[in-house]
Amino acid sequence: MDIGALRGTQALRNNVLKWMSFCLGVLATIFAFYNLLYNDFAVLGILEVFFAVFCFHTYFYTRQHYGHLWQSLTLCVFLSLLVVIGTHFGDIKNLLFIWTCALPILYYLLLGKRYGLFFSFGIAIIQGITLLSKETLVPLNSVNSLLNLSFVYISIWAVSHSFENSRAEYGKRLENLALLDPLTGAGNRLAMTHYFEVELTHKNGLFMLMLDLDYFKKINDQYGHEVGDRVLIEVTSFFRQRLNKGYVFRIGGEEFAIFLPASDPQSAFEFADMLREQLATIDYQIDEHTINVTISIGVACYMPKQTLKNFIKRADDALYQAKQQGRNRVVTAYELNISQLFCDTDKAS
Repeated sequence: MDIGALRGTQALRNNVLKWMSFCLGVLATIFAFYNLLYNDFAVLGILEVFFAVFCFHTYFYTRQHYGHLWQSLTLCVFLSLLVVIGTHFGDIKNLLFIWTCALPILYYLLLGKRYGLFFSFGIAIIQGITLLSKETLVPLNSVNSLLNLSFVYISIWAVSHSFENSRAEYGKRLENLALLDPLTGAGNRLAMTHYFEVELTHKNGLFMLMLDLDYFKKINDQYGHEVGDRVLIEVTSFFRQRLNKGYVFRIGGEEFAIFLPASDPQSAFEFADMLREQLATIDYQIDEHTINVTISIGVACYMPKQTLKNFIKRADDALYQAKQQGRNRVVTAYELNISQLFCDTDKAS
């Protein structure tokens, strides 16, 4: 599975931002031309010129990069401001206020549920006050007209909110299916890759612990795979309870990986040794069986511009040494090669 597929929401919002920027840029240019030259509405026309420039800049930017939240917020605020100003100063017969009904859709698509709810409620209040403050509401001077306008807005708002809420929940479930190990709930290999390549923007001081349950095959052979699965669940819970920071990933049958960001060689070793010592003292009671497990751990520190594959290999090499030396022990990669120099330098700095 491609990591890019996990950016579904980000890609959706970027596409909406890109094409809405283009469409609104064209419309803003047309309206600016009309308001400046024919409608004698200079304030709105000048604002529309600035809005058009911003929209086209955002369009060309999002063709090459993912858009930022501030760009989406700026577009929504700017467009809302234009609609409110146009409604306040313009003739009600121009029907510019109708744009208000389209705004909730844009809010939810660009900003998500939380911002969408806030902006939709805010623009409803502001536009309501703006309309009621006008000297005349002709042709909206009847109760039926105002009720219909209100109900249309509320309906569009409700549909937008329900759609975004369902889309977000569905997307979260798909992401969990893609990223989580179904047995233990730990992250899987794809989650590990995503975390390393996407979420970890700063990798200085990053350490990896590669952990393997010693002689786990004997547990499966002696007690059955169902008991073995429950041991894996218990061990995963053990790791999580002792992690103040970092993530746990299950990358093999009984093999796990833990990332420790913003650490140092001594702290990473001490944490790994603490896990080893504490797990060895726990007896799990599973189906009237008392089961004790130990772990072997390999520790590696991140090297500049290192790929995840090489990072894993260095931690795996250290884990192999731990197994070769009798298991139930911790071996660090920076004791095995010249990466010691890099880690010591990081520690000193």
